[in-house]
Amino acid sequence: MTSKQMPSDQISTLVDTDNLSNGLSDVRPESLVIHIIDDEESVRTSCDFLISSLGLPTEAWASAVEFLQQVDIHRPAVVVSDLMMPAMSGQELQAHLNDNDSPMALIALTGNGEIPDAVNMLKQGAADYLEKPINSRRLQEAITNAQALTIKRAKLYEIRKLYSELTDKEKQVADELMQGNINKVIADHLDVSVRTVEVHRSQVMKKMQAQHVSELIQKLVLLAE
Repeated sequence: MTSKQMPSDQISTLVDTDNLSNGLSDVRPESLVIHIIDDEESVRTSCDFLISSLGLPTEAWASAVEFLQQVDIHRPAVVVSDLMMPAMSGQELQAHLNDNDSPMALIALTGNGEIPDAVNMLKQGAADYLEKPINSRRLQEAITNAQALTIKRAKLYEIRKLYSELTDKEKQVADELMQGNINKVIADHLDVSVRTVEVHRSQVMKKMQAQHVSELIQKLVLLAE
């Protein structure tokens, strides 16, 4: 099977994140949808059967374009995608997910001679690759790892969104807190009153959804990597 490449202009851990409290703290791996993308119906059906037999929810798509038109790529999920497809290849799909800061974890399905391309996708952020015909044990192993990866990425994505809501002054206060400075020292560094620091600090904690300074620092360390 050959791939017709789509022009790019047409394609719009120091800290353990498991305990960071945000909107994804209650996401369970087994609840994540496994999206199967392949232009060959027989492959889609086979993958769907194997994955469904593991008790996992699935959705099947005939193309990456169709998938992108109907799925919110900013929600955590696992994508099992063929590498070589018409209109948009698996490599182009991975690039699109990267460009849009998607937390989805992609597992590439490869045929003969496609291993080098799959390895390159790993370097670009893909979770794993599987050779056809698919081995059920390897598939389960790859999905388990991809589930953990997408949840971790989604948490980081949410933290970035929270941080983007901080004002410049609040970001300065957050940076000072990350360095372990107390309010009086922060006030001296920023040339403001201690009361002003207290107000900004309160807003930082609220916007970052952090209950304690240690939790705030965990989130900020992730952003700094």
